[in-house]
Amino acid sequence: MTDSPTAFPRRELALVLLAALAARLLLLISGSVSFHADEALIGLMARHILQGERPVFFYGQAYMGSLDAWAVALGFRLLGESVLTLRLVQSVLYLLAVALGFGAAWQLSRRRGVAWVTGLLLAFPTVNAALYTTATLGGYNEILILGSAMLWLGHSALFDAPHNGRGARLRWLLLGLAAGLGWWTSGLIVVYALPLALLILREAWRGRVWWPGIGVALVGFTLGSAPWWLFDLTHNGAALSTYFRSRQSGLYAGIGITDVPPLERLLGLLVLGIPALVGMRFPWADSFFLPVVGLLVIGLYGLALLRLRRQNPLRPGGRLLVAGMPALFMLVFVASTFGADPSGRYFLPLMLPLGILIGTLVESLRTQVNRWRWSALLPLLLVLAYQGAGQLAAARGAVGFTTQFDPISHLPNESDSALMDFLDAHDLHNGYTNYWIAFRLAFLSGERLQYRAALPYKADLSYNPADDRYPPYAAATDQAARVAFITSNLPELDARLVAWFAAQDLRYSVDTLGPYRIYYDFSARPAFETGAILSP
Repeated sequence: MTDSPTAFPRRELALVLLAALAARLLLLISGSVSFHADEALIGLMARHILQGERPVFFYGQAYMGSLDAWAVALGFRLLGESVLTLRLVQSVLYLLAVALGFGAAWQLSRRRGVAWVTGLLLAFPTVNAALYTTATLGGYNEILILGSAMLWLGHSALFDAPHNGRGARLRWLLLGLAAGLGWWTSGLIVVYALPLALLILREAWRGRVWWPGIGVALVGFTLGSAPWWLFDLTHNGAALSTYFRSRQSGLYAGIGITDVPPLERLLGLLVLGIPALVGMRFPWADSFFLPVVGLLVIGLYGLALLRLRRQNPLRPGGRLLVAGMPALFMLVFVASTFGADPSGRYFLPLMLPLGILIGTLVESLRTQVNRWRWSALLPLLLVLAYQGAGQLAAARGAVGFTTQFDPISHLPNESDSALMDFLDAHDLHNGYTNYWIAFRLAFLSGERLQYRAALPYKADLSYNPADDRYPPYAAATDQAARVAFITSNLPELDARLVAWFAAQDLRYSVDTLGPYRIYYDFSARPAFETGAILSP
């Protein structure tokens, strides 16, 4: 392939998107991605949007905007309400993320090879990336889309557009709009915003920034983030308080990001986060996947970073963005509450700079290897093979792809239909269960089954009242004449329930379906109190 400083590589982009589509279809066909309550809540929000509700954030919390639910609502309108539609919407969004990542790599390099390598690594991602861009937790695909768009637009506004032209104004406006939508969707957008802000400051110091453009960008940011600000202003600063646990109170107390000591965040970054980022650890697993190969892949990224410092094939500002994203991310991760979760999902934005790094390494090797030029592709082939092998191993594993970290909370979907049939047959449309069962049942049944998320799901039987996220389900259960209690994988909780029922002199029936245990047909309606059940 020949490089061109002007022609956008459309053919290469089309091939990358075909590869990404094939990879995603194979993952969907495998049926290895399990369906859980967080994803069900996005589906319920989308359903309620079509019914006229206008949620601003994920139900029950004051962060993670509802943009993803709006996208799913459009999918439901076109294709009907189902788990498959949820997955198809996320797949379309991920294809857009791949396309914009490819475009950002092209913008920062103007090299077909760099864009091509970056696109392929995004098309065949790690297990971590494949999981969180297939099973939605509410906005990760959108962050990838908006973040790549920010880098593309911001770099173009600084280095390509005439400062006083209409194109420059449009770029700055769209940049601000993408940043604003990103801020509403997730604070994770700062991973893109911080290095871009540093680049803008550097160019401003050099006198190369069109200052009115920054004002236009601020207008766009205000428009894009308006739902966040309006919610915060009308809910006593709840959205801002989410990032400061000591300030949380009232309705959203206890639902924000948990804080952990800085040393623990650093250890999480090194031992859990970075391995998940490169594919050496699956988000739900404690063990490492082919650790020797994983360490070699980490070494390749380090080598690429060193070569980028010595031999820079990127355009002005490109190196600052590509190296600045991982560096600033690690600083923010260790210094903020983001570091409380090293499972891997917060590391998704780093896929783009890592892909560009491998692209620059391949480019630099290609210019130095004369006899066996194909050998310059070895870094790409190694990383692609490792990421593909990880996906194959995860799909064939006993658990499959799951967003659950605790085996107790991982409930396979095989018994869901039998459970819903049982509850329908016994007219048990309301009752008490845990978070992971309640909202999955609600979505899969079309909200025919409205259970209150009022029981614990952790081994220590700790319970957070914030898990009871949707008040209408709680109200429906509290008013129902017939109720059931549904538990899963917690013998200690079952023992507490049995003792509590005995203390009330209740007669009842009990059945087991897969991981589910159902208590029903009570001689009198239990006087439910979470505290009473959990008391030893």
